[in-house]
Amino acid sequence: MSTASASMEKDEAAARRGWIQAALALTVGALLFIVAFRTEAMRAVGVWEDSTAYNHCFLILPISAYLVWERWGPLLARAPNPTFWPVAAMLPLAVVWLFADRAGLMEGRQLAAMTLFQLFVVAVLGYSAWRVVAFAMLYLYFLVPTGAFITPTLQDFSARFAVDGVQLLGIPVFSDGLGIEVPGARFMVAEACAGLRFLIASVALGTLYSYMMYRSWGRRAGFIAVSIIVPIIANGFRVLGIVVLGYWLGSAQAATADHLIYGWVFFSIVSLLLIALGLPFRQPMATLVLPPSAAEPGSIRRAQIRMAMVGVASVALVGVLVSPIVVSGPPGNAMGSVVSGLKHALGR
Repeated sequence: MSTASASMEKDEAAARRGWIQAALALTVGALLFIVAFRTEAMRAVGVWEDSTAYNHCFLILPISAYLVWERWGPLLARAPNPTFWPVAAMLPLAVVWLFADRAGLMEGRQLAAMTLFQLFVVAVLGYSAWRVVAFAMLYLYFLVPTGAFITPTLQDFSARFAVDGVQLLGIPVFSDGLGIEVPGARFMVAEACAGLRFLIASVALGTLYSYMMYRSWGRRAGFIAVSIIVPIIANGFRVLGIVVLGYWLGSAQAATADHLIYGWVFFSIVSLLLIALGLPFRQPMATLVLPPSAAEPGSIRRAQIRMAMVGVASVALVGVLVSPIVVSGPPGNAMGSVVSGLKHALGR
């Protein structure tokens, strides 16, 4: 009995050492990624500050940290089991990053950098441990300020929706695209009126809500779909309401005064109604059943060796991938710098 107890204590101590090493590798890796992709990170934070459509991004990191903390017990029940396949997957992503860089697509660079970081985490933790906190990690994709490219589409939809609504109400209307004119008032559906900020915030909230409330993938996908459709239609009603109010008041300026603030109040109410709509379909939190972390003698030791190897490989590979950033020279030499770095890494 004492022998079994001593063996269990030894395994637990080895597992703790494994997690300490994993935490150290993740910390060093995260710092390396921030330094290597500092341009992408700084540009993202700048967008969060300057655009109301992405102010909610400041909440993503605390939310993800809370979700990891919530799964802390099940996570520690899994010993880290580093794997190499995510490191190999970083190579084609490097090509994606390069194409995005050459095309001048900052969103593409940011998405590629985030995916590289996700692969690094999987490489260090192993798929089994990563799966426990998969949602918390994938939720970090909302840190990337993307979606602005659909603003013209949202503008067109809101304008057509308002025009059709005004016609159904029997109000004379003339439209030349984004411009809407009724007797006594003329409106322009600007980018700020497209509803992008409401849409992105609604999708982020809906994704989190579906994860917390539902276990079925069908219900999760359904609620996320609703969280996309509802704010788009709601913004159409908001624009319609402003146009109708301008017609009644005989002044576009009176109708649009503080309409952005009123829009936030309107969408806050819509979001609350959306949450209330989803409550009757909520499901109890599933219990994650995990097997013992030490499946066979020596497995933890092999995992520690793989941890060191994966860490070294990831650090070396990231250094090669970001060589265009740290190597001086014109942007046109970026591809050549990476090719040279890869040849050097491969010993050629």
